[in-house]
Amino acid sequence: MKQFGYFFTFCLVYLFYLPFKFLPYRTCLSYGVFLTRLLFPLAKKHRKIAAENLKFAFPEKHEDEINILVKKHFDHLGHLLAHTLWAPRMTKQWLDKYLILDSESLAIEEETKKQGVGVVLISGHLGTWEILVQFLGIRMKGGGIYKKVRNPFVDRLLHNMRSKNGILLVPVEESSQVVKMLKQGYWVGFGSDQNAGSAGIFVPFLNRQASTFVGPALMAYLTGAKMLYYSVLSGENGQVIVRVKDLGFVDKKLFPSKDDVLRHYTELWTKTLEEEVRLFPEQYFWVHRRWRTQPKTTH
Repeated sequence: MKQFGYFFTFCLVYLFYLPFKFLPYRTCLSYGVFLTRLLFPLAKKHRKIAAENLKFAFPEKHEDEINILVKKHFDHLGHLLAHTLWAPRMTKQWLDKYLILDSESLAIEEETKKQGVGVVLISGHLGTWEILVQFLGIRMKGGGIYKKVRNPFVDRLLHNMRSKNGILLVPVEESSQVVKMLKQGYWVGFGSDQNAGSAGIFVPFLNRQASTFVGPALMAYLTGAKMLYYSVLSGENGQVIVRVKDLGFVDKKLFPSKDDVLRHYTELWTKTLEEEVRLFPEQYFWVHRRWRTQPKTTH
């Protein structure tokens, strides 16, 4: 019975996905925005979450400004939805036409490729991160970490979509495999700005303490891989803007302990993400409860 339920859910998901398999790219973007605008009046809970998060992050903004940002954010979610479902169709020709990479970011990429090292590629839930998955498969020796979905039919669909352009996907449970890949020169993507609960450390992020995974810093620590931060943002007329920041290599000599190393580099990439969010505020994923876990207060 459970398998039938899984299959029925999969059929619904696939029907929803189907238009994005066939519609032209720019039409997919418009369709995605159309869908999120339809949902906007019904999504009271998520509008409230977004508004609350924005008020903490930007206390200087008035209520009207926050409401405008929430509306812009839902339009961005339309682009995110479209990019996520359209991304498996990406080609090198599409990248040549729509990808915008500034000269500084391109220089960082080229220098890193010359170094021939593994890369801990850190990104957050900013912009249109599923494009980065396909981008990695096409342009680099790319790897990614994914969390399995309970529904096996949907899990297979998502896995096939994400691995369409050659990226090597590793389940989140198999961290030893990630260590091997980094030592072999893979560029492995980490989207690590979800609420880490009791598994994380607290670092400042947008005016609050946020429980944050140390995975990216730990992998760089263990393997000697270079850390690069990537923002992949929705631009005008379907363009995708890629911004790269060089976070360097872990320097163990500068710190008294491993915990100090992990804290420093976790704070470094989180601060970099925050700077990017402040530049493109409507494109952060405000509808998730990033700050759900808070430090215990002592009386």
